[in-house]
Amino acid sequence: MTGPSQIRPKDTPMGYAQLYYTSCERGLSGYAGYQFNAATPGVDPRVLREVERFTVYEPPRTLAPDRVEEHPVNLCYSPDLGGVPVLSRVVSCGDDPSGRPGNYFVHSLVGACGPLPAELWGADFWVSAPVAAPDLPGLEVRVGPLDRSRTHAWLHRRPPELVAALLAAADGAVGGGRPLVLVAGSEAVAHWVAALAHLLPPGRARALSFATYSADPDETPVHVVGVAPGTDTDTLRGRFTVVDPESASADTLPRPSAEAWAVATRLVRTGPVKAADLWRACARHASGRETSLADWYPVLAATALRGGAEQGPREVRAVRAWLAEAVERLAPADTAALVSRILDTGSSELDDRALADLQKVAHRSGSAPVTERLERMLARRSLDAVAAGTAAPPVAPLRSEPVRTAVRGRISALLEDTRGPLRPERVVELLDWARAGGLVPPAVSLERYGRDTVAPLLAAAPGAVPSPAVAALLGTHPEMRRGAAERLCALPRERLAVLAAGPAGALFSGDRGGSGALLRELRLLGTDDRSDPVRLLAAVMAVRGEGRAAGAPGIAGHDLDADLLVRVWGPGHGPRAALLTLRGLRPGPRVCPEAGEWVARALVAVPPPGGERDWHELVEEVSRHWMGDRLPEEALGVVGDWAMVASQLAEVRRSGTEHGPRLLEPVYRVLPGVHPAAAEMARRTVADLLLNWDDPLRVAEALRECPDGVFSAYRSAAAVRLEGESPDTGTAARVYRVARLVGERGGRALSLEREVLSPALATWRRRHVAGVRRKLPREEAAGFDTWVQEWRAPSGHLFSRWVGRRV
Repeated sequence: MTGPSQIRPKDTPMGYAQLYYTSCERGLSGYAGYQFNAATPGVDPRVLREVERFTVYEPPRTLAPDRVEEHPVNLCYSPDLGGVPVLSRVVSCGDDPSGRPGNYFVHSLVGACGPLPAELWGADFWVSAPVAAPDLPGLEVRVGPLDRSRTHAWLHRRPPELVAALLAAADGAVGGGRPLVLVAGSEAVAHWVAALAHLLPPGRARALSFATYSADPDETPVHVVGVAPGTDTDTLRGRFTVVDPESASADTLPRPSAEAWAVATRLVRTGPVKAADLWRACARHASGRETSLADWYPVLAATALRGGAEQGPREVRAVRAWLAEAVERLAPADTAALVSRILDTGSSELDDRALADLQKVAHRSGSAPVTERLERMLARRSLDAVAAGTAAPPVAPLRSEPVRTAVRGRISALLEDTRGPLRPERVVELLDWARAGGLVPPAVSLERYGRDTVAPLLAAAPGAVPSPAVAALLGTHPEMRRGAAERLCALPRERLAVLAAGPAGALFSGDRGGSGALLRELRLLGTDDRSDPVRLLAAVMAVRGEGRAAGAPGIAGHDLDADLLVRVWGPGHGPRAALLTLRGLRPGPRVCPEAGEWVARALVAVPPPGGERDWHELVEEVSRHWMGDRLPEEALGVVGDWAMVASQLAEVRRSGTEHGPRLLEPVYRVLPGVHPAAAEMARRTVADLLLNWDDPLRVAEALRECPDGVFSAYRSAAAVRLEGESPDTGTAARVYRVARLVGERGGRALSLEREVLSPALATWRRRHVAGVRRKLPREEAAGFDTWVQEWRAPSGHLFSRWVGRRV
């Protein structure tokens, strides 16, 4: 047990903040009932709310309520309750001061200091009864009873494979997998959690949330949770990994990945005491981004390899793959030593890809001997492969000057072979390797090969997939693409369009020469997925400009015309398409007059719900854009009508709720005379204003007097705000109060209830309805509860039980 000398209360930020929660007569709330009895000053109210929710306690149904000494203790921990870690101990304490059974006491420690949370099981500082003083001091805890030595002794009696399986399951739960349910007494669960935490990486151990007991794991959002023996766990299987540690075997648990299992079994062999030293040794090679056990697999293997321990082929492969990323942070001496150790384990077993990756690692290490050793192996393999007609290994630019000198002569001889032109497959191998190795082939030779050999091959079958060799040549060498493009642009337009939109056209999409401009435009329009139309539009306009400047044949006379807009945005465009087009259009390009008519069609049409902001921004953009005076009269009329209505609406907004209803009347009078699009947007704007007014009397007054169109817009906008997983409870509270006040004129009050509030209420969670209630004045809350019960039958519904508990 932890002695008093190990614990020192203190009023400083260095210790834990403390919280006491129970049903008591006096506490921080000022009334009797469940509340925080005492707390360290300064704890965020959000933390208090989360702790209250997280620590709800219900004893096992198999035990009598009055036999509290038999009820399990729940030591529960979350790394994030209101933004901070919280460890709580919850104990059953019988009847509350009013005589009601089921009371419990929660002692919580708030903060990230101190030992691992599970180590504090059985500590003697835990409190189980309320106190008189409301303020609690901070508490500093240096060590906990369940330390690594005690955990090691306890774990020694457990099957190693079961421990490894439970460790992997807990690691998977922290990573987002199924939570782990342990069917055991709360003390045994605490020992298991401590063992898992002592074996896991330090960061993972702090992230492991747990509860040593829960009556309902579905309501306990933790990674590891204990349930009392005898609990019916059939309903939990499928959502949880349910394990009785006393009878289970490793075979009954889900099998983790090979990497996670290898790390888990090694940690179990190492044991809780030595695991701390193992993780400290691994920290030298870690990136800081490792989280799961699988993430740590190559780090553990590299640490062992660097230390001289023999590793199997699988571990060496993992280290080799990991080195490609780890080299950026490792010390050069560590990198060189690891590369040498990998080569010593059997360089002949390394495939070409592995050898090339190690070459890059050797470069980054800065070790000249290691670099030369690798590059001699690579050069010999590569040139032998090209000569034999097989694939050459990939290579990074050669840095060893002795190696570079040795290979230059042989590459030149292969390129100058006078027995006939090399097949594309052989040219690919030779030129790719030469380029990757830092050896540049002659540009003139590449261009001639593209014009005389590659272009005729592509023109013979415009829509066909080029051979892999031709695709590789054109994709790698711009000189060869340039020669081929010059010859292909002489093809008829229809044939060229097929080629440009097909697989061959993709090989020229990166060229910027004037001779390939038409090929590039046809390729862009034929293959783009329209995920970024503005970018596509700008790209085609730029290609057209380049093509005209270079005198390329077949380029359109305008940079932007209606045909291009339709091909980019598709038919039936809306205000967003027009808005983004105008924003991306700078003065200078040649614009066809029909482009203005295309923009106008989005202005004169009423946007669908959700498109209001785009429409407003489009009107604003047109009013100041250099293309504005090129739009048809109807579109300019919409802009003018909206300017007039918007100024009146702005006056309503500035005047606020006191004079708002009166100032809305002039708006209503002008709506019949403006363009239908401007009129509908005004109605939607009025609806948003009314939804944001805080004075329900003023809103009800406005709704009683407004036209039907405005009321319909208000109702629709309110319904949208109350939809989804995160409804606007503030809006719901305001609409509820307005519905109480608007009266029965035209059935509008009933309409709000039936068509806005009731449909939302039917889909809401309990917390959403509670959120509405909290935002109502105290005197209206009871009426709201009654209204909810009337609309939300039957009485057995979850919210009905919540209302009954509050009453």
